[in-house]
Amino acid sequence: MNILNSRFLQYAEKIVDLFLLNLLWLIMSIPVITIFPATVSMYGVIRKWTMGKETNGVFRTFFLLFRECFLQSFGISVLWAALGFFIYIDFRILHLDGSLMHLILLGILWLLSLFFLSITVYLFPIMAHFDTNWKNVIKNSLSLAFTYPLSTILLIIIFLISLYLLYLLPLFIFILGSVTAYFSYTICHKLFLGMKNY
Repeated sequence: MNILNSRFLQYAEKIVDLFLLNLLWLIMSIPVITIFPATVSMYGVIRKWTMGKETNGVFRTFFLLFRECFLQSFGISVLWAALGFFIYIDFRILHLDGSLMHLILLGILWLLSLFFLSITVYLFPIMAHFDTNWKNVIKNSLSLAFTYPLSTILLIIIFLISLYLLYLLPLFIFILGSVTAYFSYTICHKLFLGMKNY
């Protein structure tokens, strides 16, 4: 019975930590321009949990990481937002009329979107895990996306399922961010173990 109680307390503590982490992420993402630094910080906290490193509580660890990663992650967010907006505008501009050319352009756009998403799912785990410049972050994200296609597909599926759950029940926003990050980083962590510069 003590073992069951102990496990229950561990799970309960983990759920509370994930909820608090998600709440911090939401609050720090409210200005919109801070979404990337807040997301990297969330992944950074999860990284410490995954690696069994000591943390000074969710709040202190999150804000320390937020301060450390702000400049780099903010710079990448500007570039990534511009690319995402470009793809979105292209979808809005493209009006299908059934012609072969329009179908080809639509196919190219979907491939570009998949390419963009494949890199995006690795950006935050890499920024949280490695101390490197923004060029290497993007280069390593691109490399992992094509070196480990099954992991990439799994990460995309996790991301899309999270979006769908959020669409079904918007209240999931209070826990879904940190849970998604937890599963995503767990997958990425196994890949990082095999990298030479780990």
